[in-house]
Amino acid sequence: MALGLVILLSACTDKGSEEPVENDEAVGPAPTEHGDWQVPGLVDRSGSPIEVPTPDSATGRTLYVTDFGADPDPDSHDDAAAIRAAMEAAEPGDEVVLPAGTYDLRSTDPDDESANIVLRSGVDLRGEGQESTVLLSSFDGEDDSRVIRGSGVHDVIVADFTITSRYEGPLGTDPNDGEAGGGPMYGIYLGAHKGQASSRVLVENVGIRKFERHGISVKASREVTLSGNYISEATAVGPGGQGYGIAIEGSRNQRDPDAANDSRHNVVIGNTFDGKHLRHAILLQFPTHNNLVAENTIVGSHLDAIDLHGEGEYLNEIRDNTVVDGQRAGIALGNSGGSKNKHDASGPGNWIHSNHLIGNRQGILVILGTPNTLIEDNWINAGEHSKAGIEIRNAPGTELHGNYITGGTDDFWAIQLSEDRGTDGRGKGIPSGLKIERNAIRQATNGIRIDAGKDLSVVGNVLDGIDGAELRVADGIEVGR
Repeated sequence: MALGLVILLSACTDKGSEEPVENDEAVGPAPTEHGDWQVPGLVDRSGSPIEVPTPDSATGRTLYVTDFGADPDPDSHDDAAAIRAAMEAAEPGDEVVLPAGTYDLRSTDPDDESANIVLRSGVDLRGEGQESTVLLSSFDGEDDSRVIRGSGVHDVIVADFTITSRYEGPLGTDPNDGEAGGGPMYGIYLGAHKGQASSRVLVENVGIRKFERHGISVKASREVTLSGNYISEATAVGPGGQGYGIAIEGSRNQRDPDAANDSRHNVVIGNTFDGKHLRHAILLQFPTHNNLVAENTIVGSHLDAIDLHGEGEYLNEIRDNTVVDGQRAGIALGNSGGSKNKHDASGPGNWIHSNHLIGNRQGILVILGTPNTLIEDNWINAGEHSKAGIEIRNAPGTELHGNYITGGTDDFWAIQLSEDRGTDGRGKGIPSGLKIERNAIRQATNGIRIDAGKDLSVVGNVLDGIDGAELRVADGIEVGR
């Protein structure tokens, strides 16, 4: 089975309508500090579009866990051992099936006390529907606990069930509370083994709730596709990595794209997030690159909904997502937090386009020295509590083309440039080398505000029906028009 996910680098023209004003400029190359990768999205090193491979459907035997002693009735004995026995009996090409029911996971793998179930290469794990098959874990806050773990696995499909836990306490609501939590740390964890990435893994139509850290965590891996999943109800949203819906991570000290565990070509597409109890819905962290985040729906989140977490993430494509009513930014690049890993700038060359961002505090936020981001053709509709459509602080080389911004109340600005004071000395500076061209701002409270910056180009923008100021430039700032 192949999803055929391909980045299209196509030229566009100005439509002159109330849709986003598109541009006719090709995506420019990013700096060459990361080998010879220069083009964002799902491309190879030469910049040619690729299809991310996904596993073929099982062609071997179907093994039902009930034949190995699993009981689909709720509150039964431990079913984890029977599921593990079915997995052990399977051979590459087989699938292990969980018939409709609730499976009580009370024990851990004999070789890994942190996991209820361990994936095997070439063996699929399927339920009979996200609403029909439930895995109920007894983990409750144990360090690194994972309901399902795959390390260095390949050619695996995980699909059609829900993962939850016996945790019955309050859900996460306070992003400053580092003491809350419960349930498993991770719903599904995919990582490397002895330096070898997991690859060609598909996780689809899985529901995940009542977890503490990450619903799905993909670390130091590639060609992992996450599609059609529903994630909600984290038990904590505090600092230090709690309450992330999906996290795609590189390795903190791994910056060699030739390494076997280089994080790239992962696809997060068509997932749904109820952000009422999520810190971030989708997060990219450490030097992960050339991933695609597309067509996801996010309603609410306590912090930035789609967050490039300020540790060198580069050349990623974020497109066609819908983010509604986030308490912070709909999409953010750069991050000021991190008690252990000190965050600052995201990496160069990320491409943020064609997203629908509605009622967030900021539609898009770029800070702390994140360089050379292309932001184009996004539709941003401000709400009552929105502060800015697109806010740029210290973000050299940022380009804003063809975005459509509307709405807002009080002191809302469609586009705002300001000084970045940095975080503990990191990322301090002003916007520089920015292009703000052919954007459409209509029926908005205020237009473009420039409080700081140098080498700025503001050309060909359309401002119509602005209640307040169309353009406000601070004294001493020169703007090319």
